[in-house]
Amino acid sequence: MSTAHTTDAGVYTVIDGLRSPAPADSDGPTIDAMARADGVTVVRIAFRAGQVMADHRAVHPILVLGQTGEIDFAVGGEHVSVSPGVAVHVAAQVTHALTAVTDAVVTLMVLTPRK
Repeated sequence: MSTAHTTDAGVYTVIDGLRSPAPADSDGPTIDAMARADGVTVVRIAFRAGQVMADHRAVHPILVLGQTGEIDFAVGGEHVSVSPGVAVHVAAQVTHALTAVTDAVVTLMVLTPRK
């Protein structure tokens, strides 16, 4: 859930619920768009252990931040362990895949051009 606020200094958005786990009966990762703001779309992706997002590409650059658990993030023939406190930036159109080592949640930020 996100809430936009306007102050004399400008606009800011508060986004909460980014660590919410995947439902116990989910067949694949649970993907929820949490907010759209100037230059970014924020998405929560929640996994159960063993769930996979197979090779895919994003139209825009992305930043994936670990929230809970551990994800094996494969990109360019290398593997990065994404866990709380770890982030991976991937350029546009670069193939990558995610595999949940444990139940895990990541925050995906799709970095879109400013309008």
